[in-house]
Amino acid sequence: MIQFVRGRRGNVLFPFLLALCLGSHVHAQTNISGKPGLIYIPSARQTDDAAFQFGYHFNPIRYGFRFNRKNSEGIYFANVTLLPRLEINVNLLRINHELKRGQKGIGDRQLDIKYVLLKETAKRPAVAIILSAPFGIDNSLSTNALVASKTFSLGNRLYADVTAGFGSPIYVQRDESEKSNYNIFESLEIIKKKDLSYRYLSGPFGGFNLRFDNKAGFMAEWDSQHINAGLYATLFKRWTVQAGVLNFDQITFGTSYAVNMLPLPKRLRTYQEAARAKPPKPAPASEKERLLNNFENLTVDSTSGKVAYEQRIYRNPYIGMVEMERALPDSGSREFIPMFQGAPIGAYKMGKRISYRQLTKDETPRSGFLLSKYKLDFWLQPVFAANFGYREKTLQSNTSLLLQTQFYLWKGLALNAGVLFPITNDMDNRPKIIRPAPVFLNQFLAFGKHFISASAGYFYNDQYGANIQYRHHDLTGPWSFGLEGGLTGLYYYTRSGIYYEKMDNLLLIADAAYRLSKPDLTLKLSGGRYLAGDEGARFDLIRQFTNAEIGLYVMKTQNGTTAGFNFAVPIPPGGIAQGRKARFRTTDEFRWEYSYTRGFRIGERYRTGYQLDQKLRQYHTDYLNRQRP
Repeated sequence: MIQFVRGRRGNVLFPFLLALCLGSHVHAQTNISGKPGLIYIPSARQTDDAAFQFGYHFNPIRYGFRFNRKNSEGIYFANVTLLPRLEINVNLLRINHELKRGQKGIGDRQLDIKYVLLKETAKRPAVAIILSAPFGIDNSLSTNALVASKTFSLGNRLYADVTAGFGSPIYVQRDESEKSNYNIFESLEIIKKKDLSYRYLSGPFGGFNLRFDNKAGFMAEWDSQHINAGLYATLFKRWTVQAGVLNFDQITFGTSYAVNMLPLPKRLRTYQEAARAKPPKPAPASEKERLLNNFENLTVDSTSGKVAYEQRIYRNPYIGMVEMERALPDSGSREFIPMFQGAPIGAYKMGKRISYRQLTKDETPRSGFLLSKYKLDFWLQPVFAANFGYREKTLQSNTSLLLQTQFYLWKGLALNAGVLFPITNDMDNRPKIIRPAPVFLNQFLAFGKHFISASAGYFYNDQYGANIQYRHHDLTGPWSFGLEGGLTGLYYYTRSGIYYEKMDNLLLIADAAYRLSKPDLTLKLSGGRYLAGDEGARFDLIRQFTNAEIGLYVMKTQNGTTAGFNFAVPIPPGGIAQGRKARFRTTDEFRWEYSYTRGFRIGERYRTGYQLDQKLRQYHTDYLNRQRP
């Protein structure tokens, strides 16, 4: 099942990824499956850390991978450099002009991993290994290869990238049906590519790319089956268009767009430079007023040099710190105290490096009525759930748009409410009626390294009841530990009222997480009893980028074994309109999780607005300092 989890900024699917962070130039030339390479063959070129590319390629009918000489194909892909040497590629191959109903389903879904074994040097080529995940049912583009690439300078900004490699003549896939797809490591079998209608990358391959800087180039290759040639050009530093001739016979073409998810937007880099100047350059009065309008419950203690505030527009708390530093520059001794639902997280000092300390009892604000200290805050939040893969119905979706708000009642206590506007629903027979969005109370508490989130009410994923989360988290250290428990029951709205079932769904989960500071990578092992009563464990690998987060996971419970990926991103434009007393915006975070299997209730959970570990790792000093110049 695919779920969009806790959104805060806008629409569905990939368009919002353009707004993650338009950083420095990224070389975006990709091969047929979306990996850096030529036309069909991949290269060993090491991509920039945090590079993200997505796009589309057309494969003509005579060279179709799935139904050779019967159908042309469209290949959609996304490629991310998750770690400095590690790339993750996800592609979806869909046949065109379906002749028989249910022939293609959603298409061939494939996940590939590329690791650079050796970096290129003046005398040595780069060497990389590429492996396709073995749990696919149909992997027409299976890529198991060892490849080497070397760049030669020809002078006058002209370069030749030479690539050679060997593709395995066999690969592993599952002899399984999409309707019994509950264990990704079951029914594995070895497939010989010689038995396929098209042997993609089976045997030796090689080619070259003759390019002018990273702006345009001519490519020629032997893809282990045919000779191909093509041209490409990169426009506006990020958008690449390309076309080629396969075997001097038919045309292929494609396009890709590339961004880097590490650099801060130019506006924030300018603010940082102003804060580093000696003396710091203050913002003009008009800019200061505009920046301060983004904050709520603002308290400036000039005696102690502390500034306490809350900001709800940005997913990344560092943006709030930089804006506050810009609006209130000083000698650099000031401490910033960001709050969540009126409860302080801790004190951060914005020096060359950001330091953190826990607040004492005397420094924490007393409990009190908070409603008058906050704006009337409304935001748009998308909710999307889907089943992919059934041939009879390739996409079963449930899509809604929520108009949400929060009322901060007491220190840490917030009432979440809103209105749900249904858009599509072909996953079940529940009526498409405008109805209340999830309504629940949430109490957030922070005591040094100890954090608690307790919720009661109507949650997401059609569950009502109570939930409590505890986390021990040192925001300067690598380890954190968490516990979560909940008792809920099923509910949903009918045309005549609310349908309830007993509160007999017990959720009990414990986890331990370890953070690697370079890069911002979290390894998390969790396990326990999940929503459907199945018991098991899950392992997550999570990478934090400047304004985004991407994770991979594998899970095994009594109901089956699956794997997938998830990400969280901000969705523009953020603030749509705001004044002194009210604000209308898009949601600050949009989460999406993809599971390769669906329909077997493997490790299901419900949402209560946020998970403590997801919220707190945004405030870790390693993550904040990574963005510091």
